[in-house]
This record gives sequence, structure tokens and C-alpha cells, in this order.
Amino acid sequence: MNTKSLLPVWLFCIVLISACTSFEEELKQERLDYQTLNPENIVTDLKLVNLKVAQNEFDDLSQNYFEAIEVEGKMDIYQNNMTLISDEEVELEIKGTSSAHFSLKSLGVKFEDTFDNSQESLISINALPAHSLQKIKAFRLRNSGNDFKESMIKDMSLTQLAIQAKLDIDLTYSEQVVVFVNDKFHGLMNLRTEANANGIAKKYEVDKDRITLAKIIAGGEVVYKNGDENRMEQFFEAIAERNFEYLRDEIDLDNFIDYMIFESYVGNEDWPKNNVRLFSIDETPFRFILYDLDFVHSIGLKAPWKDFIDANFFPSDANPIGDLFNILYENESFKIKFDNRYKALLDSELLSSTRFDEIVNAYSRNIEALMPIQIDKHQSPNTFFEWNIFVERLKENFRIREAYLKGK
Repeated sequence: MNTKSLLPVWLFCIVLISACTSFEEELKQERLDYQTLNPENIVTDLKLVNLKVAQNEFDDLSQNYFEAIEVEGKMDIYQNNMTLISDEEVELEIKGTSSAHFSLKSLGVKFEDTFDNSQESLISINALPAHSLQKIKAFRLRNSGNDFKESMIKDMSLTQLAIQAKLDIDLTYSEQVVVFVNDKFHGLMNLRTEANANGIAKKYEVDKDRITLAKIIAGGEVVYKNGDENRMEQFFEAIAERNFEYLRDEIDLDNFIDYMIFESYVGNEDWPKNNVRLFSIDETPFRFILYDLDFVHSIGLKAPWKDFIDANFFPSDANPIGDLFNILYENESFKIKFDNRYKALLDSELLSSTRFDEIVNAYSRNIEALMPIQIDKHQSPNTFFEWNIFVERLKENFRIREAYLKGK
């Protein structure tokens, strides 16, 4: 990494240290203690999610987070002194893998019946034209994954960049919320739609049994999740056999190209050997889902397998998705289509650091006043000033990545 490129961030942070320290002290004087904070006395424009559940059952769920435990409860949602949802029956479970070790754990929330979100009382996000958020079967209150101890906004900021660019990508939608459990402050979280079969079915307003879905988890293992397993097996066999014609017809090429460009452009280090999902509705071509971007820029900004160089885009031992790309990229027609799309996106500034900065600034402002309370309860990050550094580093790392790719 070019340390000189990071210098502006550190200079910026050093210059702001006294201001941030002063701001933090003011917040300490004015804010309520997290132990007395509740939906009645908090001051915020964010939605408030209050989960009402037997406390002993919730404590057991939290302590035994790797067991398959579900607890029943009810949920209220408020915003600006208005009740949006009241006494909605839900089931709760712990979600996440490595992030489940954190003090604030991601929660899966499932409705007893499909929830009508036509009034945007649950999530109010402008979805891409092909997607619907009218009906929700389940959602996640996410702790930001591996970004929990840093900025808390990396995943949703990068996803929002893809949404604003109107890429041909399937993805999840997130909204920042404050979560309470039995009227007690639980934490700042991201209310996020799911990338499972139920989530896809509701997003496309089709029955779940019409969805064929598989995912690739850590180490490149393929896991079949829903629908026609035989079709999925044939698809991955075709990759192993390097059957270009079959593969070309079995995937949505425009979606695959935008998906590969974006994941690679941002430098996702937890992909493609992990966090890959592909699905089909009925017999339509497979599409790929963008999700879990909390490991972007966590290892290296210039990893060679993330660059658009030649047919060796991924090493031969990458995984089925890397192999799939290499097979297609060896075809001149696909190569031209891919390269032209990549160049067009690069020239358009749709994925520019300027756009990304605006998104990050907006999300960080939303939670800035509440971060000291979050830090008091969860000690993550360690200080308010440290959180500001992580937010600035998120933007600076994106600028470094952008400059590197544009300079190639």
C-alpha cells in the first residue's frame, strides 16, 4: 500500500482531533446514558425498532448464538413520534458467522405472515426498477458484519453506490435503525432485506417454489439452498467441463458482467470463494446477488486477481465463479462486451470516489450523534475519534483503489 496516499487522512484526523474531542465531550454532557435510553427519550430521525420478548429467552438466544434457537416476540417501529408498526408478531434468531462473536449480534427477524410494506413502514428505500419491496417475509437487523468495530456503514455504502449507478445487479437493501429490546437500548443496526429464497421471491413477487438458489461459502464450497438441485449440479459440472456454449446460455450475461465488475472494482477480499449467491426464477438464466461487502479493502487494495488485465483475471484455483469468468473471457465476443462495459462505467464516473464520499458522509451523519452511546455500550470502536478515523479511511481506501484502477 502506498502510505503517502493515506497521509491526507491522517493529517485530516490530526487537525480535527481537538474538534472531535470537544464534540465528544459535549455529547457526553448532553446525552442520556444507554442504560436509561428508551424509545421515549431518544432524539433521532432514524426509525426505532423495539423488540418485545421474554428477557430470559432473549438472553439464552444471545449467549448460545451458534445453536439453532428461535424465540417468539412482538415488534414495534416508531419514527419521529409516530407509530409505524405495533405489536407485529415475529420470530428472532441469531445470524452471522464470525460477527456473531461480537457483543451486538445480527438478528434474523421473520414475520408470522408476509408483511405488507406498501406504506414503507418497515423499510423505505428506493428499489431498482426490477425489484419490489412491497412484501417482506423476513429481514435482518445487521450489526454491520466485520465492519462492526470500524465504520459500521461500509457494506450499505458500497451497496448504495451500486444502486445509485443503476447497475444490472441483484442485491439487498438496507436502512439505518436504532434497536431496543424491551424498551432498552440494544444498538445501532442496519435493517436489511434477505438474499435467501424468500427474499428473492418477495422481491420479484413470485412464489418461493419457483426459485432455484445456491451459494458458495468459505473455501469455495457450493451449497444448494432451494429449488432444482439437478439444474444447479449441471451448471457447476459445465464449469468444470469448460462448456462455454452451455454456460453462456445459462447465465444472464449483463447481470454477470455488472456483478463481476463491481465486486472486482471495489476489491472485495471475501469473494469469490465466499459470499456468492446465484438464482433462477423457473428456467430463466441464473443471476448473481451482491451482498456482504464488509470485507472490502480489508486485506489489500491492489490484489492482482481483482484487476482487469487479461484472461487470467482469476488464478486457476480460484473457485467455480472465477473459473466461470475465465471460460467466458476467453471468448472474443464476451471479452469485447465485458471490456466495453467496464470502460463505460469507468468513464461515466457512476462509481467515482466523489459519489462514494457523498454516500458515506450521509450515512455517517445519520448516526454521528448516537455513536458515543453505541461505544459506551459495546466498546466498538474504542472511541468516537477512532470511529471518525475509520469513516475517513473508508473513503480514502476507495480513492486509492479508484486511482489504481484508472491508472492501469
